[in-house]
Amino acid sequence: MMAKGVNKLKSGKAGVLDTWAFVEVDFGGADNRDLLQLYGVKLVDRHSGISENPDLLTAAALLAETAELAAPAGLPSPDVFLFLLHSLQELHEGVETAGFLCQRILEILALLGLSPTLENTDASPSATLWFSPANGGLLPSGSPRPSDQAHRLSPAMLLLLRSYRDTPEIARTAPLPEQEDCLTILGEFLCYHLDRPPKAWAILLERRKATSCS
Repeated sequence: MMAKGVNKLKSGKAGVLDTWAFVEVDFGGADNRDLLQLYGVKLVDRHSGISENPDLLTAAALLAETAELAAPAGLPSPDVFLFLLHSLQELHEGVETAGFLCQRILEILALLGLSPTLENTDASPSATLWFSPANGGLLPSGSPRPSDQAHRLSPAMLLLLRSYRDTPEIARTAPLPEQEDCLTILGEFLCYHLDRPPKAWAILLERRKATSCS
């Protein structure tokens, strides 16, 4: 889409078309044109609160990258749009990012058709099970340790992962160390199954490392 003169102060668009901004746009062009013309734009919400905290910025970038992968070019993607909009609105209001990202990563994985397996009907409630990104998630009870990257999940950790999917409002009240562990597991799963791992995930890991060392 072409936006002529968008940076001119008198255009009415300067500062409106900005990162994280929710806007209404008026655009058009001939049916056979590859490049459309932007006629007008109206700011709905700037989501300025995201820029007040580097952790919120990193979370927004991670979800924006994954949402782009879930939205095929040239096709309507209302579910992905609403996922990203609601995520940005919550980040703008301020959240604890670990639990928030656990919930949102599971949501975007579902939109991508990549939901991890978190169920094992053959295992006893007290069983400790392996979770392997390469094998799609939870392995059957009694499985040997996978040769690739994997996590051994206690019953409590498995229940918490399921809660982010089923009752996220409860899961996000769990102790922060447990939420951080879940985020590591889900983030690794997400990156393994994407052709292009989100750049923001590496930034998030660096920020978490710096925080743990401070």
